[in-house]
This record gives sequence, C-alpha cells and structure tokens, in this order.
Amino acid sequence: MDPRLVAYFASLGIGEEDAARALEGWEVREATRCGKVVALVATRGPEIHFVSLAARRAMSRRNILEFLAPLIEQYGYATTRVPLTETNHRLRECLGFVKTWEDAQFSYWVAAAIPYQKQQEE
Repeated sequence: MDPRLVAYFASLGIGEEDAARALEGWEVREATRCGKVVALVATRGPEIHFVSLAARRAMSRRNILEFLAPLIEQYGYATTRVPLTETNHRLRECLGFVKTWEDAQFSYWVAAAIPYQKQQEE
C-alpha cells in the first residue's frame, strides 16, 4: 500500500495494520495531471477524500469535477471528514464544502453543488 495513503489513514486514527481492513468498501483511484499521478481519491457512498501525492496544486479543476461531480449527481451531496488538528480548510471551502458539525476527533463537511459551474441566469 502506498505509504502516503497509510499516513493519511493514520491521520484519521487508522493504524497501518488496520489500513487494508479500513479500505474495505472504499474505491481508491488515481488522479492524474499532465500524465502523472498527483493524488489518490478514496470514495465510499457520498464520502470522498483526496490524498495529495504532489506538492502544491496537485488537483486540477478537471480532476476535481471527475471525482466530485458523480457523487453530487448520484446522492445530491458529497461529504468528507477532517481531523480537528487540520485547520486549513481553504481547499474544502473552494470546493463548496461547508462545515456541518464536529465531534471529539473530526469536523464533518458537506457539498451540495458541483464546484466551478457557471451560474445560471434566472
């Protein structure tokens, strides 16, 4: 298993020995940009997680729409959860996610619209 994916799962409180079990039910795909793998994207139902494998700006708008749009189209929303230790939410907010609540470990976010779509004139 990719060590960056293992590190990501560790940030979610899932140990390396439990990572394979934790992936049960998740679809993990690679996101590419300019022919290079730049991120791993894990989805299960409406929940999505991007694990960047590159430095800055790994994901393009095309990548984001490729993975996020189908969830919103199928479920009407997409969700993600973030460890409370993570305080930089700029990307989530740019993607249209809004914080809904938090517990002792995570903050929970939801997006109900596909990002980067032109506004329809009324």
